[in-house]
Amino acid sequence: MMISTPSRAKPLWAKGAARLIGFGGISGRSAEDALTWLLERCAEATDAGCLRVLIAGADVGVLPQTSALALARGLADTVSRVMLIDMSQGAPALSGPMELPRSPGLAELCQGTARFEDVVRRDPVSSLHFLASGKPRSLGGDAGVPGMLDKVCRAIDETYAVALFCAGHDEASSLARALKRPFGAGVVVHDRRSPATNAATDFASFGFPVFHLDARS
Repeated sequence: MMISTPSRAKPLWAKGAARLIGFGGISGRSAEDALTWLLERCAEATDAGCLRVLIAGADVGVLPQTSALALARGLADTVSRVMLIDMSQGAPALSGPMELPRSPGLAELCQGTARFEDVVRRDPVSSLHFLASGKPRSLGGDAGVPGMLDKVCRAIDETYAVALFCAGHDEASSLARALKRPFGAGVVVHDRRSPATNAATDFASFGFPVFHLDARS
């Protein structure tokens, strides 16, 4: 994992924080803290391969997409080889605000109807790489061939230093239970409708550190 040297960390961090405000719509100190916290997790994971980060809504109805995009772009300013994966099948797609196609994406990759070179796209305004959600899956969120999601994630691990998975609350809980290799960190996005106690209870059992981000809505 490549991260800036200490002499360059401050200006790059400041640039990333500015991008959070400009692109993310997250207010003030919480956004800066979230980015700093993730950069610290990246530094700790330097020799541990790809850092998987789960970005989730604290409750049903809390959408984490804006926060996920902002944090991913902020990280990509400092850390090389960052990918953002949109796991949401029922919620508004991240590809919309990025002005990128929704499909083909993760759904088609897991169903074996698309290849990596068909689905990995470059963010138009940063060095971030993006994997769209693809067309909404049927059959209650079936991810195609059994075990295919794990294979896709392992391939991402081999290529990227940081992989951020954006998912709604219920999808995130299922994902954290389903993947064989666990996440290394999580960011739980709150708004006025989601007290911290809800998500703290839901995500505490997964065994990875979690940052609770207050996104003003």
